[in-house]
Amino acid sequence: MIAASVLMLAPEAAASTHGEPAASQPEPAASQPEPAASQPEPVVEVATPTPGADDGRASRYLQRPVRFGAHFVDHGVLQVAAAGGYPHRYRLELSLGVLDHLTLGATTHWLPGQKAPKFSPVIAVAFFRNRLFEVGARHFWSLYPPPVDDLDPVTSSYQRSAQWILGTASFGQSWLTGGFDVGVVRARVNDPGQDPEPDTTNPSVIRWMFGGGLHLRAGTRRWGFTAQMLLPQLLAEVRFDVRFGLFEKRPRGGWRPRGKAEDWDRAPPW
Repeated sequence: MIAASVLMLAPEAAASTHGEPAASQPEPAASQPEPAASQPEPVVEVATPTPGADDGRASRYLQRPVRFGAHFVDHGVLQVAAAGGYPHRYRLELSLGVLDHLTLGATTHWLPGQKAPKFSPVIAVAFFRNRLFEVGARHFWSLYPPPVDDLDPVTSSYQRSAQWILGTASFGQSWLTGGFDVGVVRARVNDPGQDPEPDTTNPSVIRWMFGGGLHLRAGTRRWGFTAQMLLPQLLAEVRFDVRFGLFEKRPRGGWRPRGKAEDWDRAPPW
């Protein structure tokens, strides 16, 4: 009986195995592509000008080495000078340097016979400056003593004057700087076309003439001696100048000579 049951179940099992397909297993769901991770957008930095950004460039420019010549004063430096010579006998000068290229000042003297001091402007413009060369232009007046009132017809009985407009070029090394000046001079001179008056008053006339001369400065960027001579309206003098830093960009110091004498500027070993 048991055997008959087994035989009856066997064909059904075989049929279920070979005739009917096995129950299908659920297929795994198709993998969906994962969304790509979003890349961060590049940050574009826009350079905005900062207030005073040009100050660094300007400051470096005003700290560059330049020649300490006779006619141009460094930025932020006040020059005090005294000179003796002809025709002014003596004069005092005060000038200030602006941006290394502009020098503004005045010169004066007060001689016996003058009711008040005589003043004259001093203006110099540097076109180019470096550690060896200086090229520019300058304008100033010669200071003359008061006219002499006498009976000599040769003596000028009028107030003489000479206004100089000169181009200047200088070259130097170490503590010496020399150069030349070339330009024009507007001067009041005797008028040769008129005879002196009976009261010895000399007729005068204003004339423009070519003029120029030489100059030489010996010293440091803080002090120095300058000798200069100009023609045809003779001007010859020796000047001593001292230069003080007010709002300069360059480092303090510079009172002792450079070059062969630079060892003198070293600090003592103790």
